[in-house]
Amino acid sequence: MQQNCGSIRRRKEMRTQSTKSVVNSTSSFGRNTSQSWHSSTTCSDEPMGEEHLASRHTSVKVASRDGGPAKSLSLYHSTIPEELAGHLRAMMPGQTGVELSGEELADNFLEAWDLPPVTKQSLSELDIQSIITNIKLRHDVNFDRDLSFRPNVDGVKGQEKERVADKYWGALIAELVLYNRLFHGTPPLSAIQVEAFTPYAQRRIPILFQNVRDVLKSLVPDRDHSRVDEHLDVPMLMQAIERGVCDLGRLADWMAQLLKEHCAPMRDVLVDEMVTCTRQGEADRNLEQIVEGLRKLFGILEAMKLDVANHQIRNLKTLLIEDTVNFEKHYHLDRLVHGRARVNINTAQNWFTDAVDEFGLQCSPRPRAGPCFELEVFTRAVVAITFGRGGRSDFPETFFLDHDRLVALKAEVDDLVMFEVCVEMHVMLARQLGYQGPMTMAIGQQLRTALSAIMGEAAGHGPQQWMINSEALSLEILRQASHLAGQTPGCSFDRMAEANQHLRFMFVRKSAWHASRLEASLLPQILATVDRHSSSSPIELFNSLVSISPSMPPLPRTLSRPSTNDAFAFAHLHPETAKLNDLANRITHIILLHWRVWGPIAYVQEHEVQRSSTDGSVLSASVSQTQTQQSRQVASNSEQEASVPTSMRTGEPLESGQDAHAAHQSLPQ
Repeated sequence: MQQNCGSIRRRKEMRTQSTKSVVNSTSSFGRNTSQSWHSSTTCSDEPMGEEHLASRHTSVKVASRDGGPAKSLSLYHSTIPEELAGHLRAMMPGQTGVELSGEELADNFLEAWDLPPVTKQSLSELDIQSIITNIKLRHDVNFDRDLSFRPNVDGVKGQEKERVADKYWGALIAELVLYNRLFHGTPPLSAIQVEAFTPYAQRRIPILFQNVRDVLKSLVPDRDHSRVDEHLDVPMLMQAIERGVCDLGRLADWMAQLLKEHCAPMRDVLVDEMVTCTRQGEADRNLEQIVEGLRKLFGILEAMKLDVANHQIRNLKTLLIEDTVNFEKHYHLDRLVHGRARVNINTAQNWFTDAVDEFGLQCSPRPRAGPCFELEVFTRAVVAITFGRGGRSDFPETFFLDHDRLVALKAEVDDLVMFEVCVEMHVMLARQLGYQGPMTMAIGQQLRTALSAIMGEAAGHGPQQWMINSEALSLEILRQASHLAGQTPGCSFDRMAEANQHLRFMFVRKSAWHASRLEASLLPQILATVDRHSSSSPIELFNSLVSISPSMPPLPRTLSRPSTNDAFAFAHLHPETAKLNDLANRITHIILLHWRVWGPIAYVQEHEVQRSSTDGSVLSASVSQTQTQQSRQVASNSEQEASVPTSMRTGEPLESGQDAHAAHQSLPQ
């Protein structure tokens, strides 16, 4: 028993000695750090108590660099990142080439992501296979002439991604600071210390080089992959950094040569900026400038991937549009069969049944069971919701791919209604003030221009914004009415308050009447456009109904196709007519595509849907077969398209992409 107790005491003494040696070793890192960066920070060499150490240490084996036997050490493995962050706070006073404070570097080091903002995985949505299977993109391409990918940096999400990206690049600066201390600081650290701290200080830089290599290989042809692997050999690069012989300037020059071989000429300026930034940072030993060069490199890689994806969209657009109905029908049927649908078919069927009951008697005389009757009922129901008739506001779930477009349309309709309310008040005030002349188009346009300036140029403010701006709007209406009646511009405060109160009253009481009036004027045009294009192909719908630019809607149908100059002239001379025509075309386009996809699935063939649900295996096989045929069709076209990306990768100039709403989700640079 005494022998056993003695053995326990000896093991306890050995653990205590081992603990003290490691604490002293860790403390020496702090002393060396302070000396290396000329900091006044001091670190205590006093060992911590054994009881406190027992709760913070784990026993690990660290092999010495000279190949000696592994030593059993008790290290702060759970707290090493926090210790490194503490050393960053202590090292930074007097550190050259870094403007960030020690506190900022430490926080970034602990909190930032390990992956860079742009990775091969984050860019995978820009691959051709992802493009042709992306249901949202396949649908959106029908409604936008300039559809393209762009970095998603808008709104709250964009700001958050910008903040996350800034933290990552700040953490990279922190790692370079730690690298300098670990491998090149004076006095040098022991091999055991380097072995213990290096894995925690190498969280991001190796991953960064791996992602540069992987993204580059996805952008260049196969023949250049060996060059990429040779120059971006991550273990070799890390060894060069540890030994202080990594020539980043030379690597940047090689990268620039490779990028210029395969990117669009418009990107050459960015490439040159990247090289200059990297070389200047290396010459000045400025770590922040070196990291800025790496940041520019990732921005170039993302831009190149976007260029390739946008070029592919432009070349495949006609094919994607023509195949819209076929692709979407089988996409939705496949999800219905496998229970993964986002819509409730029964709800959609009930909605259409109610629409038949409500609008059936209003339709043109024709067979009630015919496709023309059903399409007219559907058109009237969609228009009624768009104009908010009877308090309607919600479309069936089947419209989920058009949700944003319909919200924008309803907001524009609300703006038109509010404009009409303002015009009515303007006419009323002018008559009250004694004006008896005609209300010409020029007078109305002058008022609309002034009110648009008050509300802002963008369409889709919503009724609430008109209420918020009612004071400024009523003042402008009163001013123009007074000017029209030949009275002095000045008016009393009571008169202005009365005008504001009256305008707000009209917004509430008159909006529904003006919306109904606007619907009555547009509905015949929409019905006629639907009937005229009922047999048009998707690409014909695109060419006829999609505006040439957001500010220039297409003309009403004429015997000959108008030139672009004619369309601009028409929109300028008849802005309201052009606006209403554009609304009618956009609503028609949504109606026709939606009906062709969902009509036979959800609205008019309930018995077939029920039969498919009871015979799911047959329908599943049919859908699978059709999707296979469709994939082969797209693949055959992709083979023709393949020459385009390949030629792009070999230096053929690319057209610059247009900004559009298809936001790419990679983090900002």
